[in-house]
Amino acid sequence: MKLREEVWSLYSSNFQYIDDRLKKEPELLLPEVRESLVRTNESNEFRFKGQTYTLLCRQGKVEKERYDRDDSETTPLAFSLKVNGQLVFEFDMRKTVTYGRDMPYFNESFGNISAFIEGPWTADIDELDKAMSIHRQQIYKQRNAPKEAARLKQDMKKFGL
Repeated sequence: MKLREEVWSLYSSNFQYIDDRLKKEPELLLPEVRESLVRTNESNEFRFKGQTYTLLCRQGKVEKERYDRDDSETTPLAFSLKVNGQLVFEFDMRKTVTYGRDMPYFNESFGNISAFIEGPWTADIDELDKAMSIHRQQIYKQRNAPKEAARLKQDMKKFGL
């Protein structure tokens, strides 16, 4: 994956709806991130692998349009990533949702990169996104273990085992 896509994946999978997650299921967040997280309106500051990361997402004004019978909303987004207070990456993108008759269609288009400083953080971002995903999967697996055991027991009984 390219770096813009990695940062977008990290944000959209883990931080976009973090306030709800913190209220309803805080255990789904990677403990290292959850314990160090400082939230403001647009920014998430946290520690990972001994570094302090700040992920900032600024949303622009939503543009609404109508095509034939479909409505669409396009939101400009600007992302900044800081490591230990230093800006290391910045880019913009546009997220469009078109509400079709049968379902919504999503499109993300990545724009210009306006800041980039190479460093070990480039590998850490991908590692963090994967670690957060694996942690969530483990929690879900633990939660579902009793149901899976009951289903297995029922299947064994059904087949005379």
